[in-house]
Amino acid sequence: MPSEDFTLKALDGRPLTATLHAPREAPQAVLVVLGALGVPRRYYAPLASWLAERDIAVLTFDYRGVGGSRSVPLRKDPATLLDWARLDAAAAIDGARERFPDVPVWGLGHSFGGQAFGLTARGLDLAGVLVVAAGSGDMSLYPSGQRQSFKVRLGLATNVIATLFGYVPGRLGLGEDLPVGVVRQWAQWCGTPDYARGALGTESTFFHRITAPMWFYDFTDDSYAPARAAAALRGWYTHASSTHRVIAPADLGLRRVGHFGPFRPGPTERLWDELLGVLTGEPRPVLSAERYADSSAARATSES
Repeated sequence: MPSEDFTLKALDGRPLTATLHAPREAPQAVLVVLGALGVPRRYYAPLASWLAERDIAVLTFDYRGVGGSRSVPLRKDPATLLDWARLDAAAAIDGARERFPDVPVWGLGHSFGGQAFGLTARGLDLAGVLVVAAGSGDMSLYPSGQRQSFKVRLGLATNVIATLFGYVPGRLGLGEDLPVGVVRQWAQWCGTPDYARGALGTESTFFHRITAPMWFYDFTDDSYAPARAAAALRGWYTHASSTHRVIAPADLGLRRVGHFGPFRPGPTERLWDELLGVLTGEPRPVLSAERYADSSAARATSES
């Protein structure tokens, strides 16, 4: 399917690099992808192309300071996580709605992207939302060993490394090189009870105002969004009608899926087919409703 790279203007006028994956015929729906922290838009191209072949238009973009959206030197980039949500993601949703005014516009959020819908008022404008491998960043919800390791890494990244380099190198395990302000705000939120909601104040966010249908996809081997963190994020969207899926690698015929596996082509296309069904109003679950219920009950028993 044809794809078109173009410049998207953020709400403050900053240029962002975006790609529209368009079907050959008029789309049934439009999907705006809000990516994970440090993950460029090209990572989502296989899913976007697959959906475009099935009459779903997909808009992907790079947040400021990431991938093709580095319009200022990284050491001088004042970007923050809140900018990514309220200036960049908001502009992408606006752009999709303007380009396709007669087609339902959905959002797909991966990791930070799943949080971003509740950090911008534009989340209220969507016909529905898919949240894949996402959770609250509140470190109290993570296993103690992982929590301590993460605190050390973030402290090193936001102090010593940031001072030395003027940015945070991706080789520290954060994906792409990132502006210091993004990582510092992330570290602040991670150390605050209730994460972004606690740092900003619930009434300064939009999680509880979204009423569109939301579908949450969690993965049993995702250490970046473990069960407690994922449940906390779902709990913020109190007024949305929600569907929750918990998927094990074996459900897709894989040994591992993890945090990034859902967007790699191959057996995960069974999951993509379910996402397609949600977008078109014809859900085709990876597992039957009975299997989901059995899996959830078994996991709840094993965790108690």
